[in-house]
Amino acid sequence: MAQPTTLNYYKILGITQKTSKADIKKRYRELAKKYHPDTNAGSKKAEDKFKLISEAYETLSNAKKRKEYDRQRAYQKKTPRRPKGQPNWNAPPGGFGGEPGGSKQGFEEPFAQEPEPIDPDMPTSGFDLQFMVDVPLPVAALGGTIHYSYEKYMQCEECEGTGTQGSDECAECQGKQLVVRSVTLDVKIPPGVADQYTLAIIKEGGAGRNGGPPGDLFLKVCIQPHPKFKRIKNDIIHEVTIPSKLAEEGGSLEVETLNATTTIQVEEETLIGEELRVPGEGAAINWGKKRGDLIIKFNIEEN
Repeated sequence: MAQPTTLNYYKILGITQKTSKADIKKRYRELAKKYHPDTNAGSKKAEDKFKLISEAYETLSNAKKRKEYDRQRAYQKKTPRRPKGQPNWNAPPGGFGGEPGGSKQGFEEPFAQEPEPIDPDMPTSGFDLQFMVDVPLPVAALGGTIHYSYEKYMQCEECEGTGTQGSDECAECQGKQLVVRSVTLDVKIPPGVADQYTLAIIKEGGAGRNGGPPGDLFLKVCIQPHPKFKRIKNDIIHEVTIPSKLAEEGGSLEVETLNATTTIQVEEETLIGEELRVPGEGAAINWGKKRGDLIIKFNIEEN
């Protein structure tokens, strides 16, 4: 059952109730990038704001949760104010009920309403991390493993994640239980992965506090240009320059593929721009064993 909240999620994200789902996601990314703890030197204020925008986005990006949230907000507006200290007997159980009314400040001030204090000893999940990873074209086409290094919050080794050393605050993490460290992962790239595809690596995000679970790591694939090959869907284009004599008379020619070499037969009177298809030497299809084709496109040396 959801806990009551007085937070105005629209104000937190700096949007209105008419904002589309796509624009909500765009706004969330802007704010998340600005206030992510890993880019704010462990700032507690930035961390709290990041939690707020994550909470707001989780609700407003989900159609069902957003509908319920809007329903409860409408209910609050109809409920008369009560004197301070008097229980809110009119609030419905669960949902997003709570103190009616609230600040009339405009939407241009996200985070104007700070969250209620939380239990510092409560287990808290670690942050999910999102990065972009450069992947060579042959690895993306055929699959493989790359080494990826990044920084994240990890449990402090000096105090074993307690935040204290004896009766004193841990000098290493300053009582925060976590420290930023660099780590390197062996990331498996699926064969035939598409550019901009996001890989989800479970539990490799930031460490949690008080025994909470770690977050996840999300890596967006950025396929790097190759000096010889160009990928079009599952086919690989390879431009090859041949002597004019070979173009006129034809003959065998050894060409480079994604992961080896192969011998092709150049036909007589081959013209500039003609293509030769080599089956099964392209990129993997649907992350499986089948592959697209290698397409040799001929250029001819000038005499």
